[in-house]
Amino acid sequence: MESREEIVRQEMRNLIAASCLFEKRPSKEFTAFHKNLLNFFFNSIDVNIDYENNLISIWNSKPLTMDPIRLYDLNEAISDRVGYNDLEETLIGCLEEGQLQYNFYKKLLFEYGDSIKDGDMLSA
Repeated sequence: MESREEIVRQEMRNLIAASCLFEKRPSKEFTAFHKNLLNFFFNSIDVNIDYENNLISIWNSKPLTMDPIRLYDLNEAISDRVGYNDLEETLIGCLEEGQLQYNFYKKLLFEYGDSIKDGDMLSA
């Protein structure tokens, strides 16, 4: 019998697969889903996905000090770019195990899971 965590991860894989069925760009809902998942995985301030050039731009904050308790300086963001060949594979690779991840994935499924049922899989 599959655990609840494994069922949630499988549902996330299904949602990711459905969200990657587009010609040029995904719908607004699926674009937001991709950004939320990537922001969570990279623990970033913002993410931008260039679907035409297969490029993910990630902005992380730069710590004020090496002390992890101190706040971050949001005015000095560090930018990084990640290229991908297969968006679905990349997003599935972002799925992790853990209680925090499990709770976040349940939230994403609640928020974006209906997009699959509504037939919102074609590009906007």
